[in-house]
Amino acid sequence: MKKRLVRVALVVVTVLTIALFGNLSVLANEMASQERIDLFLASRNMLMEERTPPKMKVGMVLSTLGRDSEISMGVRAEHRLGKQDRVTIVTETMYLKEEQTIAGFLSFKFLPFSADALAMYVGAGAGYADGFRYQAFAGVDLTKNMFAEVRYVNLPGGLGNKGLYLATGFQITF
Repeated sequence: MKKRLVRVALVVVTVLTIALFGNLSVLANEMASQERIDLFLASRNMLMEERTPPKMKVGMVLSTLGRDSEISMGVRAEHRLGKQDRVTIVTETMYLKEEQTIAGFLSFKFLPFSADALAMYVGAGAGYADGFRYQAFAGVDLTKNMFAEVRYVNLPGGLGNKGLYLATGFQITF
């Protein structure tokens, strides 16, 4: 009788152990499956954020604006108008060392093409640089954070004394 009781007890313990480990295995598979789903959703959200155009860009700009085409340093802020990244409003402020004054421009920037690779753009604006000035520019976003432009400003000087100035800068997107 004792042997029979021991056998029954061993069978019950074995069945309970198999059931417990089987449930743990199923539970572990369910947890791993949920983790995979969470990882997929998180990566999808990150991709959507990456593809969403930035609402604002703030950065530093270096330009040859000014007499003798010396390098002038300034700040730049760009704010997207609307839901698309096609039109932005750009404000720039630079210190012109030779003139000992501050130049500031308010411009509109237009992206006529899709910004898949290099985002090429054109723009125009007005402001103050040793008097009332207007500018027209064309440029390219070399990376998400770097840009290069060529500008026409109705200011004496520039490349070949034609009013053409170069600008480049670094910007952080928000």
